[in-house]
Amino acid sequence: MMKKDITLKDIAGYTTERTVWQLILNLSDDCDRGRVEGISPEKIAVYNKGFQFKNGESAAASKAFTAPETFGCHSDGELPTNHEASCVWTIGALSFYVIMGTDVFEGKGGETQTESTDIPRISSAHASQELSSLIRKCLDYSPEKRPSLADIQQQARKALSAPTVLRKRLSDQTGKSYAKSLVKFWPEEMVSIILLLLMPLYISAQTPSKFDKTTIPNELAALVMRCVDLRSPQNVSKVSRAMDRDMNWTMMDELAVDKKGECTTKEIVDVFGLNDMGFSILKRHGGVTNAGGRFRDGRDPRYKYSFIEITVKQGATVNYTISGREGEQMFAIVPFDKSENFEASVKLKDGKLFKGEILDEVSYIHLKQGIKKSDSFTLTIRNNSGKNMAFALINYNSRNHE
Repeated sequence: MMKKDITLKDIAGYTTERTVWQLILNLSDDCDRGRVEGISPEKIAVYNKGFQFKNGESAAASKAFTAPETFGCHSDGELPTNHEASCVWTIGALSFYVIMGTDVFEGKGGETQTESTDIPRISSAHASQELSSLIRKCLDYSPEKRPSLADIQQQARKALSAPTVLRKRLSDQTGKSYAKSLVKFWPEEMVSIILLLLMPLYISAQTPSKFDKTTIPNELAALVMRCVDLRSPQNVSKVSRAMDRDMNWTMMDELAVDKKGECTTKEIVDVFGLNDMGFSILKRHGGVTNAGGRFRDGRDPRYKYSFIEITVKQGATVNYTISGREGEQMFAIVPFDKSENFEASVKLKDGKLFKGEILDEVSYIHLKQGIKKSDSFTLTIRNNSGKNMAFALINYNSRNHE
């Protein structure tokens, strides 16, 4: 039985930045007609530490990766006015695809692109400013404004020659969220085995010590404050703009509904409006959760932060099974009402219980290093107030990225 080739399509959305620079260099070195321009991801295979055209084959151009000026130029067999610029556009589209896991223009490629078409941005959670800026320039509508092959080759070689830097926490605001799919191709991207061996082998106590405010990651603190701001309707526009610029989060919509404890549509409850806001932002940027594409859910390894808004009946308890997390975890449970009259806890499969600690009317639960990707645990919230209440659930998921 022949071994199946691993292609660019297989790794899209789960690559390191170094991998993308390698892709850019390999493609720019071989920009022959019929090989790079408009090529589809499944025709590019991963070999050793680089990329090659699968089995040396050529393929018909794919609309999703074809430059705007190329449409209508193939019927009479004539080359586009600037063949090199068209190849550069394809390289930009493929780079965007392999980083984000979705096509840059919803599968339509350059066919519907105009001078006024916005090029989707790549946030700092996924790529450095240098790489993001290069991709945007490659995807410029005007061929003459795109960088030359020589320029992108020079940038790629410079990036690949730089020493590999260990991953940083996203709370540093300079860290990047990398997936682990390609560690067997690029082992230098792995966190040191020595560091892994030094990880705690167990969670130190059933009940955490007094919560230390300094341990709250910056992004988690920012999300909590935005939820607090949403208690006032006049802050909706401000919060929406901040959420739209952030893009380091995704929705935690993989959680099953707790039909016993959650409010129904017939019950009166004041809400943040966080879910509608989040889903609108995701859709506006070209993706929907739980349906593939750029945005998925809290188990997506590209994101360390996820959130969802739930409502709990007065005097009721809700339970949510959570999985797909890895490493250090922190949960923030923000009540819509300024009240401490609720309880939150996390229970691991082995029975260890972590009770939430209230700080500024927000309940925090801190699970230090010890959660495996295959583990599942239960988050419980009890509403002890005398009214139905909405809660924003926010998860920081370190995924062991340092």
